Amino acid sequence: MSSAVVVLAVSMVIALVSYVWDWVDALNAGEFPEPDEWFGMLGLAGLPYAAVVTRRLVRFERLLTTREREAVQAFQDTVDNAHGWIWQTDADMRITYSSHGVHALLGLGSAEVTGRTVCELISDESAPKPNVDPGGRQDLATETRHTDGSTRHLSTTVAPMFDETGRTVGYRGFTADVTAETVASTAHEEQQRRYAESRARIEQALDDPAAMYVVLQPIVDIDGQRIAGMEALARFEAEPKRPPNLWFDEAWEVGLGIALELHAIELACRRLPELPAHGYLSINLSAQTLTDPRLLDLLTALGDQARRIVVEVTEHTAIDDYTEVSIVLAKIRALGARLAVDDAGAGYASMQHILRLRPDIIKLDRSIVADSDVDPARFALIGAMANFAASLDMVVIAEGVETSGELSALTENQICHAQGYYLARPAVEPLMELVAPVSVEAA
Repeated sequence: MSSAVVVLAVSMVIALVSYVWDWVDALNAGEFPEPDEWFGMLGLAGLPYAAVVTRRLVRFERLLTTREREAVQAFQDTVDNAHGWIWQTDADMRITYSSHGVHALLGLGSAEVTGRTVCELISDESAPKPNVDPGGRQDLATETRHTDGSTRHLSTTVAPMFDETGRTVGYRGFTADVTAETVASTAHEEQQRRYAESRARIEQALDDPAAMYVVLQPIVDIDGQRIAGMEALARFEAEPKRPPNLWFDEAWEVGLGIALELHAIELACRRLPELPAHGYLSINLSAQTLTDPRLLDLLTALGDQARRIVVEVTEHTAIDDYTEVSIVLAKIRALGARLAVDDAGAGYASMQHILRLRPDIIKLDRSIVADSDVDPARFALIGAMANFAASLDMVVIAEGVETSGELSALTENQICHAQGYYLARPAVEPLMELVAPVSVEAA
């Protein structure tokens, strides 16, 4: 562009000088100008326009030069600031150009990687080197090591460069660090795998009749020296061998918590005929299961036997809508079933369940009963709960009684019902009566 402007300007100057010279010669000789000299004069009339065009061409050329310089600088800035590594190689994949992004990616400088092959840099030594197709663009996923020892997952895009004959003369490429994305994707896939395995385990426990069974632990009427009822507790034969609470926790994690609880309740209700004629069956469930319509259907199907059911809602379970729960409880109580608040004193709900649900039975958690014979605070709390329950016509059952001293502390506080290993352990075959009379004096 610059050369064309210069040539045009010089040509215009030469033409101007030539035309003026011819006219001076003609005038000096007293001759009349010839036609070509008149045409030259006409050409001179266009010189101002040519001068304007030339000036504009000069300004345009300067603008193009500035824009070119800015474009080159912008490209260089993009290369330098790109979150990745831009490179170029010869036909043998040996690096001829490298951006500074290689340092963040691999911990190496541009000069250190020049002359080395790309495949050697983007692939770990123990991994096979990726094959690059010389015929077209290609995306590669590889793994390599940073100089700091960390493993980096890389995504590389390679495009061949061709000469005028179509022969591959080199490659251009861009390599990005996708370690965070790869790790997150792997973790998600692992989470999905574990979820699928967990769900399959719970579904098998629901489908296999031999996977779950129910044991019964007596609830003792201390004053009457007899078994007042039985608490149904789920046990699992399925693999892996682990405590029941872990099975139920896993079921809730995969959205089958209600299904597993209802299955356990159904198995428990089948054992009603095995209980003493005067005894009741206590079943554990969460607030979510309590409001599930299938529970009411199950209890309704029991007919008159529903009167022998005590529904235990754990205090560890959060209740979002007490109004909804109260409506369901009214229907359950209409069948003759009773309500117990389990683990009282242990859950974050504190006294909310008791105050809002007004249960028929309050079950004191083992954390309050333990060492109550030697701990004045626990002893006093048991007495307070006994007085509170009596004032509202509620029954208190102490859970986890393991020593004669704890049993004595309960009776001193007018607690008449208890369960625990000291009295009777859970068993597949239910006790019809106590093996030996419960005697606080003898204890």
